[in-house]
Amino acid sequence: MTEPRSSQARAMRLLKALYDHSKTSSDPAFVEHLASGAGLTEQEAHYAWSYLKDKGLIQTFSVPHTARINAHGIDAIEEAEQHPDQPARSFPAVTYNIVNNTANIGTAVNSPVQQTAESSQPDQSKSASTKKAFIERLTSRTTALTALLVAVTILLAAIPPVRKAATDVYCSIVPCPAPSPRPPVLSPSPTAAPPTSDAPATKQFLFDTFDTLDGSRLKSGTISQIKVSVVDNKGKKADTYVAEWSWSGSGGTQGGSQTVVIDLKSAIGANVESLRFPLDRSNCYYPGNPQRFAGDLKNAASLVASIQVSVTTVEGRQGRC
Repeated sequence: MTEPRSSQARAMRLLKALYDHSKTSSDPAFVEHLASGAGLTEQEAHYAWSYLKDKGLIQTFSVPHTARINAHGIDAIEEAEQHPDQPARSFPAVTYNIVNNTANIGTAVNSPVQQTAESSQPDQSKSASTKKAFIERLTSRTTALTALLVAVTILLAAIPPVRKAATDVYCSIVPCPAPSPRPPVLSPSPTAAPPTSDAPATKQFLFDTFDTLDGSRLKSGTISQIKVSVVDNKGKKADTYVAEWSWSGSGGTQGGSQTVVIDLKSAIGANVESLRFPLDRSNCYYPGNPQRFAGDLKNAASLVASIQVSVTTVEGRQGRC
């Protein structure tokens, strides 16, 4: 049976792929990365993502087309697997077997191969009885011959050449299973994925030193030792961040206000989240003024692959150092 290329069929395929992804990783996935394995084009995966989002079967994030299956989605897939020939409540237009190209084959009602009560049942019974008797005699003789050959093989097994000859004769009469090849010894692959863990995972990002500017776009100081850490709490609580840097007012100004902007970027350069913090300019910090901020992230820390840091120009009244 050909799978209907309906919205529900595409959505079930993508949800099954997210379900399988959740067994090995708690991280959100980009649906275009799952499209090929689910038998979808990238555009079909995007449509399916929108459908599942509207149905409330996945958890989505601010980065477009990223998702993690939620409890409702898990229930929908497991219910469909338990009743593969029946339409699922979440996908009433399709069944699990049709979407996954499987079918149950049984005897069709009113099939042409069904026989009526007028068919030649006595002839069939007689033929079946004859076949049964023949098989029983053949089995009895084969069993006796096999036992004899086994006994001879055991007696001659102590002599390797004779043992091989006896085995060859035995296997020429009675089919012998092919010897199982000895499994190769596998060494651990250096690229094998580590086992998943529920323990929090921390990623740390550094950013190069750069000058900050005053209201006249002249140097107002230097921001350095920039470090941002993000913590993936594996869904047990909100993911968190810690942002640290040091600012030196050696450029010659104090007062006024400036803002530190930290953009958290995904692997494809999309902006996952922006963090904004006031820069402490209350004094001329010639040796540098270490500053630190911490808090919760709105989106998943696992999506963050890099950072971009900038500082706005001075606003308001500023004085000289």
